Amino acid sequence: MQREPAVAGRFYQARPDKLRQQIKECFEHSIGVGQKAVPVTGRLIGLISPHAGYMFSGPVASHAFARLREEKPLPQTLILLGPKHTHHGARFSISAADSWKTPLGDLAVDQALCHRLIAAVPELAADNAAHLYEHSLEVQLPFIQYSLPNPPKIVPIALAYASFEEIESVAAAISKVLAAEPSGSFCFICSSDFSHDTPRDEAYRLDAEVIERIVSLDARSFYDLIVEDDRSVCGLMPITALLVIMRQQKVHASLLKYATSMDVMEHDRGVGYAAIIFEEAG
Repeated sequence: MQREPAVAGRFYQARPDKLRQQIKECFEHSIGVGQKAVPVTGRLIGLISPHAGYMFSGPVASHAFARLREEKPLPQTLILLGPKHTHHGARFSISAADSWKTPLGDLAVDQALCHRLIAAVPELAADNAAHLYEHSLEVQLPFIQYSLPNPPKIVPIALAYASFEEIESVAAAISKVLAAEPSGSFCFICSSDFSHDTPRDEAYRLDAEVIERIVSLDARSFYDLIVEDDRSVCGLMPITALLVIMRQQKVHASLLKYATSMDVMEHDRGVGYAAIIFEEAG
């Protein structure tokens, strides 16, 4: 079974030639990474990238995927962690599709790893309904395909809202499975936007507080800030899960780029975006 694109023609261009040009323009945008080589300080373990329409969030996303492009050798599998914006399907859902289609072609799902995760993590369900209309993982795929000539396989996982203890338990179980995988064989792509419907200066202030907790690798502090202050970070679950998984590894986190939709197009209130990477510490 193939997962068909749900937001092609809305969040990004539906025609392959126009989509490639659109992503190219994201890289070349004044907020984009341009032709700069992103410094490599260690093996890339994961990244956080936004998931809004490319017109707004694509330039920030370009920084994260420019770093992925520098990884040598490339991981065999990209584990995609995203929030559920809909109520469809299982709460913690791993894609049951064989591949995901975009205008730039198909990405194969790493079914073997999916099966190992489902067997070991009772909360994870093999389920396509949760992914059917969800955009948070889909919008990462054309950037992957544009940036990497031979894209790795993918493992798409959608996570619904949960208590810290529940998401911590799920993430720890996932981490245990991945600990048995060959070193360097996988990399996480975590999908999240940051502040929503916020004036520009306020977005910069609020999101700086959130990003500080992420780069300090403090899963509990990050989770509590979002929940207790009712912050509008839609990737609360995937970022929390990623930070829990990172506990077992020697990791250094870096902010590559932060900007808002208001930096792209003038308007009063908008959305914040961040490109953050997690590299193996020396």
